[in-house]
Amino acid sequence: MLEKYAVLAVMKVILGRPAKRFSVREAAKATGLSVNACKYSLDFMLGKGMVRLEKIGKTYQYQASLDSYMARQWKVLFSLEELDGAGIVQAILKTGRSIMSIILYGSTAMGRDDAASDIDVLVIADTDMAGKKSIAALAHGTRREINISVYSPYEWREKAKRDRVFYEQAVMDCIVLYGERPVVL
Repeated sequence: MLEKYAVLAVMKVILGRPAKRFSVREAAKATGLSVNACKYSLDFMLGKGMVRLEKIGKTYQYQASLDSYMARQWKVLFSLEELDGAGIVQAILKTGRSIMSIILYGSTAMGRDDAASDIDVLVIADTDMAGKKSIAALAHGTRREINISVYSPYEWREKAKRDRVFYEQAVMDCIVLYGERPVVL
């Protein structure tokens, strides 16, 4: 959906591989756009601080700048689009379990992920072990590995007590995909 516009198509390619440097021609080849459209898009991104420019010999190389809050937020949007396209949230909800909360957490939720990063999803559901396994089995449909962790409300409260660091990072840096932020009081 978002690749419909040249600037967004270039953003998706460049931000999707933040460790790689792209010349204008490489970006054009990766997106299927013209060199001029890619040059315009990269100049726009450079002006917004979303990419860095380095001259190597006669070639100009562009690389994602994850120091830019705008770059990170666009990465998050592209990741959400990927999750939506895979239908993960809808599939979890269709399991018929008592789903209370679904969150995206970790590097993907913060826009600091790369092509090798997995997608971390946490589900709070009032379900038994068989239900947890059926929900966790839905972890497919994207180009990246999806890690689905399922907790009952009781287990989540216990996890919050035992592993406070994980709990705080997951809850503070999450994106709520369904329900409410799973805060333990």
